[in-house]
Amino acid sequence: MVKRALYLAGGGARGAYQAGALKAIAQILQVKTLPFSMVSGVSIGSINAAIIAQHADDFPLGVERLETLWREIRCQQIFNSSNYELSKSVVRNLSNLFIKQRQSGHLLDTTPLHQFINDNINFEHIKENIASNHLETMEVISNCYETQQTISFYQHHQPEFENWNYPRHVSQRVDMDMAHILASSALPLFFPTVKIDGLHYGDGSMGLVSPLRGAVRFNVEKIMILGTRQLPVFSDPEALRNGDIAFAHILGNMLNGLFLDNLDRDIEMVNRMNDIARLLSLWKKRHSPWRPIETLHLRPSTDLASIAQEKYHTMPALLRLLLNILGAKRQSGDLLSFLLFEKEFTCELIDLGYNDTLASAATVNAFFA
Repeated sequence: MVKRALYLAGGGARGAYQAGALKAIAQILQVKTLPFSMVSGVSIGSINAAIIAQHADDFPLGVERLETLWREIRCQQIFNSSNYELSKSVVRNLSNLFIKQRQSGHLLDTTPLHQFINDNINFEHIKENIASNHLETMEVISNCYETQQTISFYQHHQPEFENWNYPRHVSQRVDMDMAHILASSALPLFFPTVKIDGLHYGDGSMGLVSPLRGAVRFNVEKIMILGTRQLPVFSDPEALRNGDIAFAHILGNMLNGLFLDNLDRDIEMVNRMNDIARLLSLWKKRHSPWRPIETLHLRPSTDLASIAQEKYHTMPALLRLLLNILGAKRQSGDLLSFLLFEKEFTCELIDLGYNDTLASAATVNAFFA
C-alpha cells in the first residue's frame, strides 16, 4: 500500500484555504477514512492537522467540521480583540522598556485560542486513531528559542521508531496535547511563546529549513502539500518605484519568508533528488538510500493578500488602527492576511481552495491512483 503524507503549511488566517482544498479532496475521492498515512502541520497548519487527525476514522466528518470552524471564525476566538485588551497589551509592551515584566514581547493575548483548541480538538481521539492504525503518524513542527532548533513533535504507531537528530532539526516523540499545537502556532511578535519542559517554543516556521523532512523520515512515498500562497509572479513594480515603503510591508515580507519561502525550496530539493534518482542505474538504485518521492503542491490561484485588503474593515477597530499606523492598509495585505481571522475573509478562502482543487481533480486522482 502506498504511504502518503499530508503537509499543511503555515500562514495564519490563510489556513482557511486548506479547509476548502480538503473539502474538494473529500468530494473527489469519496472515501470514508483518511487517505493519508501521515498528517504534518506547522503554525496554523498544526491546528488543521489536529482536527483532521482526530477524525481519521471519518474523513468527510473531519472535513465538514474543519469547514464549519473556519466559516464561523472571529478574531475574538483566537486572541482578545477588544479595545481594552489591545490597549492593555500596547501599554504592557511599552512599559517593558522601563520595567521588566514576565509577559512581554507579544502584541496579542491568545487566551481565547486555548479555549478554541480545548473545545475543538480531542487529543484522546487522535491517540485512538493512531493506535487503531487509521493514521500512522502525526507531526507538529515548532521552534525552540533557547536551542535555536526546529523540533518535530510526533506521535507514531510504532513504538520502536527512532528519533532523528540533525544540527538544526530534531524530533521528539510525545503524546500530543494542546501545548504542542500552541507552540507551533505562536506567531512571532504577535502571539506569546509557549513553555514546554522549561523551554520556550514559538512558530515552527522560524528557521524551518526543510519542512518536508519529517515526511521523508517517516518513509512516505507521496507528499501532498497544501500551501497558502499563490505561485509568485515576478515583474517590474513600476507603480511602486520611488515611493515609501511601510513598516507593515517589511513585516509582511518577513512573515512570508518565515511561512512560505522554505517550503518552495524544500519541494525543489525533493524534486531535484528525484531527478538524480531516476538517472541512477538499476544496480545503484538497489544500493542507494534515496528513493523517489512524488509531491503534489496545491496552492491558491489568487493573491490572498489582495482579498485581505478588501476585507480590511472587518478587523477589530483598535487593531485596525494599529495596523494602519504601520501602513498595512496601504501596502501590506500580506500582514493583514495572517491576522484576519474573520469569516468575511475566511469564507472566501474556503471557496477559493475548494474551486482551485476541484479544477485540479485529474491531478488529485492521479496522485491517489
